Amino acid sequence: MLAVVKEKPGFGFTLKEVDIPEPKSDEVLVKVKSVGICGTDIPIFKGIRKVDYPLIPGHEFSGIIEKIGEDVRNFNVGDRVVPGLVVHCGCCRYCKMGLESLCDQLYEIGIHVDGAFAEYVVAPEKTLHRLPDNMTFDQGALIDPIASAYRPVRKAAIRSSDVVVIYGPGPIGLYALLIARAEGARKLVVVGTNGDEDRLALAKTMGADLTINAMAQDPVSGIHEFTNGAMADVVIEATGVAAVVETCLKSLRKGGRLSLAGIFHKETTVALGDLVRRELNIRGSICYTWLDFQACINLVADGRMNVDPTVTHKFPLHDIDKALALAFERKSIKIILHPED
Repeated sequence: MLAVVKEKPGFGFTLKEVDIPEPKSDEVLVKVKSVGICGTDIPIFKGIRKVDYPLIPGHEFSGIIEKIGEDVRNFNVGDRVVPGLVVHCGCCRYCKMGLESLCDQLYEIGIHVDGAFAEYVVAPEKTLHRLPDNMTFDQGALIDPIASAYRPVRKAAIRSSDVVVIYGPGPIGLYALLIARAEGARKLVVVGTNGDEDRLALAKTMGADLTINAMAQDPVSGIHEFTNGAMADVVIEATGVAAVVETCLKSLRKGGRLSLAGIFHKETTVALGDLVRRELNIRGSICYTWLDFQACINLVADGRMNVDPTVTHKFPLHDIDKALALAFERKSIKIILHPED
């Protein structure tokens, strides 16, 4: 099969023919129909994030079951499926608490084991979800990032009276916008920076009441003006930029809630005295649970989230170099690859 292989440290990848993987007894072989490029994939291709080589990346995918292991009971050949990337042990304390993303033995498809930038990929049965007939394979490939936004938004416990501010108009931020709207937020604000003009414009069409370019206007002042001094009830941080956290906290009212969806690679400082005096609440979030993932499938299948506008580019898998060039330069929002094309 054709696959994109990260063979060694440093920048780049190899597009080559490799053997089709064989599913273990509790796994299925999935023929990949659609696979998305995630922000997590970028540092792998750039050589910034170390992985075990060789590795086939790719974890945002959907497809059709081609073959099943002997112990697979609930799925059959021909089923349309969308797997989650989180593979948990099911036995540790956190798994038993329903917190699979905190599993002591966790590993992730496309990061710790071979993923879906290929014509075929194996996935454990316990990661699978059925793709509803009214959903496309492209929509199925979006469920992973949607679920990564769903969990931090849900942790923020949005109420119908809340003003919600989202820092970062990338895919996670835009999906957080849609989910916050579905949760019933009263007003929605999205903050970006230079280069985010198209993303901020899209955010407006997706339901944002206000968008702010933080390079052109101080976002704290903009939020103060928009709320008549009341400030935000909830802030969702979806940039992963450590320096943004202080701005997020300044955007909150007393007793406000900050939910961290971004993945941070640098340390930051927080004024703990101010956090205590203003009784601010900070919640972290990583990945998602099986139930989170299924809830996001339901949101899309039921028409409560229109995610199609976030897909800005589609390429055959063999043109992944062109797709990555757009992703590296931030000239896309969500790119979908099709191995069959």
